[in-house]
Amino acid sequence: MDYLRVTKPNHLERFIARRLYGQDDGSKGGSRPAIIIATAGIALGIAVMIITIAVTRGFKGEIREKLMGFTQHIQVTNSFTGMGMVENPVTFSDAAIDSLAGLDGIDYVQPYVTKPCIVRTGEAFHGFMLKGIGESYDRTFLNSYMVDGGLPEPGDTIGPWILLSTDIADMLGVSVGDKADVHFMQDRIRMRRVTVCGTFKTGFADYDRMMGISDLGMLQKLNGWDNDQFTGLEVRLDDPDELYEGYMQIRQGADSHAELTGEDYLIRTMEDLNAGLFAWLGVLDMNVWIILALMMGIAGFTMISGLLIIIFERASTIGTLKSLGASDKTVRKIFLRLASYIIVRGMLIGNIIGIGLCLIQKWFRIIPLDPANYYLDSVPMQVGPVWLVVLNLVMFGLSMLMMLIPAGVISRITPAQSMRFE
Repeated sequence: MDYLRVTKPNHLERFIARRLYGQDDGSKGGSRPAIIIATAGIALGIAVMIITIAVTRGFKGEIREKLMGFTQHIQVTNSFTGMGMVENPVTFSDAAIDSLAGLDGIDYVQPYVTKPCIVRTGEAFHGFMLKGIGESYDRTFLNSYMVDGGLPEPGDTIGPWILLSTDIADMLGVSVGDKADVHFMQDRIRMRRVTVCGTFKTGFADYDRMMGISDLGMLQKLNGWDNDQFTGLEVRLDDPDELYEGYMQIRQGADSHAELTGEDYLIRTMEDLNAGLFAWLGVLDMNVWIILALMMGIAGFTMISGLLIIIFERASTIGTLKSLGASDKTVRKIFLRLASYIIVRGMLIGNIIGIGLCLIQKWFRIIPLDPANYYLDSVPMQVGPVWLVVLNLVMFGLSMLMMLIPAGVISRITPAQSMRFE
């Protein structure tokens, strides 16, 4: 009986594969350069994939977070808002707002008032949109980007106030505590002298240069509105990924309220409000798939080439194994196991490099960006365990499937033909 037939197959395949890989006795073997190149190809591929996905997810996450801070997930306004010079409010009592906030999937609902203005100081002037917020407004986003000063607390008696971005404050030449004159264009020009209570900087240039924050009540009085009249409502969802479901909930709730008020509501998601940005993010997703496909192809081609080189270099070994009774299936398993060692080691190195570079950029922000072009001041990184595990599993599975191509060559090598490789 043949020796190879009485040896446990798994033990035999593992033993020979490890010897070919050069792990048992430290021998380098003639196949070592091919193994190193194949390992490097896998490591480079997985590292580039990790960085690509981390950057894309980082961009999407950071931009969505900032957009959500300015506009929230859903806005409810009057259908005629922005048509002509007349500002058309929506009417919602506290009870109606609480009713919308109590719908499934809704985190909270908050009213706001917006009004165009021109701020003038002794040195300069600048026009932008002033957004009025009330005491119940969630200030977490603004507080996280505060540079100097801060929003007045409920009960503060500083009088009319305004919160400016550092961009606007620099253009106007003002700082916290300074006075500024705010002019509003209505049927006649109205002016309010306000105190600069703080400055913020989100890095989102489009909003930083065109948005200021002030008191909701002051803007309501300027418009001649009642306390239950607003430019609109901002809605935050429990789960941002359920944007459509949240939209339908608010649509139904607003329609029910419209039957009482006779108003016609315009309901828009943050994707509707920022269609250009989300189209750009969609292009980024397409680029990611292209890069992943290219890197997968490069890594697979490197592995196929490396394994073919190893097979041809070990043709005499293959012939010897077959002459001792090993089947084509057994020999293929040996080289597939060898390929798995190369893939796993390459993926381990690639993960260390990729994740390491992502964390370094995330913590130290080494690579800067121009906020005017990219809306962020540095390359964002978002590393998540779920997509890392999925990426590694897919990479390993596809790589092993591609290894079936060179492994098929083994069946064509016979003991007699293997003598030609000596």
